[in-house]
Amino acid sequence: MMRLASFPFRPISWLWRRFGRSPEKEASASSWPRWRAVRWLRAALIRGVGVPILRVLYHVEVRGREHFREVTGPCLVVSNHNMHLDWAMLLSAMPGRFRRRVMVGAASRDIYGNRVRGFGASLVGNAFPLAKEGSGIRESLEFVTAMLAEGWNVMIYPEGKLTTGGEMQPFLPGIGWLAVRAGVEILPMRVDLLRPGFRDGRWIPFPRGRVRVHVGAPVRVERGTSYAEVAAAMERAVREA
Repeated sequence: MMRLASFPFRPISWLWRRFGRSPEKEASASSWPRWRAVRWLRAALIRGVGVPILRVLYHVEVRGREHFREVTGPCLVVSNHNMHLDWAMLLSAMPGRFRRRVMVGAASRDIYGNRVRGFGASLVGNAFPLAKEGSGIRESLEFVTAMLAEGWNVMIYPEGKLTTGGEMQPFLPGIGWLAVRAGVEILPMRVDLLRPGFRDGRWIPFPRGRVRVHVGAPVRVERGTSYAEVAAAMERAVREA
């Protein structure tokens, strides 16, 4: 019975792997996710589809939302990465005006290793490929710096990998270089997975998962601070948010 029930999904899975797969090279960022028409469509999708689904699957509590009012310009949003949908939790915790100017860094080889997944991430999350290793790292960091200079808030996960429901990992040193180079405020956020939900180890939507999102006070990096010290300070700010 299980073999017969799973048969219709095998062709879909094959097509996903066969035609969704991207070439074996680092993906590059595109400009179309920032087009005005796409931004309008994204806002409608989030309000009309994303938020209602999220409320069905999770109970989300937000603490420290008042800190968004303290941000004075484009900022670098840094967070832990301990669940598949933490990007949705973080975006849902943001005021609309702030959220509409957010870009999300997504793993170049993972998310953008599949064309379909990469397209969906760019459309719904205004995501862009962020390299974690190799020669593409510097190009990715310079792209983030350029987007901050254009007035976008950029959200990244400095741990560099997903640890579903696990402990926060040390931040990668590149975040220190980026923070010093960009010279913008840092907004620390943290997602606490209190009860696993859909995609957090189980594939049924009930009971609802429980998530708590913490928003910390914005931090500004002092000039002359070493990259390692900045990375450690940002990690500490996220842990204490």
